[in-house]
Amino acid sequence: MGSSPIGHPTFLQRIPAPRKWIAPRLRAGSTSAQAFLASVRAGVTQVRANARGASAGGDPEHLHQLRVGVRRLRSTLRAFRGLVRRRQARAFDGELRTLLRSMGVVRDWDEFLYAHRAAFRQAALRRRAAAQRSMRGLVTRLEALLIRLLAWVSGEPWRRRADPEQALGKFGARALRRLLEEVREAAAGIDWNDAERRHRVRIRVKRLRYGCDCFTAAFPPDAMDAFQHRLKNLQELLGELNDIAVQRRLLKELSVVNGPALRRLAARERPLLKALEKAWRKFDAHPPDWRREAARARE
Repeated sequence: MGSSPIGHPTFLQRIPAPRKWIAPRLRAGSTSAQAFLASVRAGVTQVRANARGASAGGDPEHLHQLRVGVRRLRSTLRAFRGLVRRRQARAFDGELRTLLRSMGVVRDWDEFLYAHRAAFRQAALRRRAAAQRSMRGLVTRLEALLIRLLAWVSGEPWRRRADPEQALGKFGARALRRLLEEVREAAAGIDWNDAERRHRVRIRVKRLRYGCDCFTAAFPPDAMDAFQHRLKNLQELLGELNDIAVQRRLLKELSVVNGPALRRLAARERPLLKALEKAWRKFDAHPPDWRREAARARE
């Protein structure tokens, strides 16, 4: 490494490019235990590949992919909650959630600075710099947590009555039905103008999408592709609307009353809300029959 400080160009050149999640290699005949271990390890790999870049703060995509990796780990723990000991899984999930929220402060200011170029930009840059300074400590804590998590998942963390050798399709069908039902419950009777409820739906949509990735190998591609495409579209629309809600909050945090900025956000929001209503109707009208699809995969 040499003595170049973080942020120096020669240091940044040695940081690998941001890395997206790479799906583990699983077969239709894989067991639920094999899928759980592979999914956790894939999430850990993504986190570690982006941690140094996120700590340096050169490319915001490192932090984005780092946070995606942490979310995937949390979603994996939830998707396999019928398999692993719940108390320990919840403890790891709680630690990951705390670190994720802290990292989100930097990400929120990155999105804000990308969207707004105005007189209050300097104040936003100061807030972002303060949040970035905390990243090195957060990444160190995260690495210590990953070491403990890997040790736990490698030590047969199964629930007493669980069957780690259960076929992935059978286990996955049950898990995905539960995750889909959680999405529908969160969206029941929703007014999509309600940012707080939208955020709750968004969280559950992400859990379902990442859960699908854990079980994809157990289902025929034609059974998953269309559903996952609709799910991804829904997640992206909810994400864009959440960015708008966050930017309104940050404007308020900066004590900025800026009519043009608020009008731009409102103008972005209106078509997104219309698109979201349409995307939800399409998504809700075409749920997969997970039991049937799992049976097809065994044929």
